[in-house]
Amino acid sequence: MITGWLVKLVVSIALVGFLAVELGAPLVTRAQLDDLAHDAADNAALELLNSADVERARAVAGEILQDKDATLKEFAVDQQGRVVLTTEREARSFLLKNWSTTDSWYDVEVEVTSEKRPT
Repeated sequence: MITGWLVKLVVSIALVGFLAVELGAPLVTRAQLDDLAHDAADNAALELLNSADVERARAVAGEILQDKDATLKEFAVDQQGRVVLTTEREARSFLLKNWSTTDSWYDVEVEVTSEKRPT
C-alpha cells in the first residue's frame, strides 16, 4: 500500500523535474546568450575603437561567440558607432525540440547593442 503511493510520488517528482528542465532550457539559454552577446558586442566595440576596422571587430565578436558554441548571425555598426549584433544558439532539449509545434522555442536568438562607443 505504501509502496504504490511512494512510486507515484517518485514518478510525479521525476516528471515535474523533467518538465522543468525541458521548459526551462530556452530561458536559461536566452540568459546565457544575452550575457555572452553583450560581452562580444562590447569587445567588438573596443576593437572598433582601437583599430577602426569593422571586419576585425566582426572577427573578434565571432571568435568570442564561437568559443561558447554560439553563432554570429548579424553584425552592424549604428550611426553612433555602437556595435549591434544578433547571435543564436540552440537550447538543449530531449523531447520538445522534436515536435514541430514547440521546436522554435529551442532556437534562441538575441540582439544586443554595445555599451561602448567611440568618443
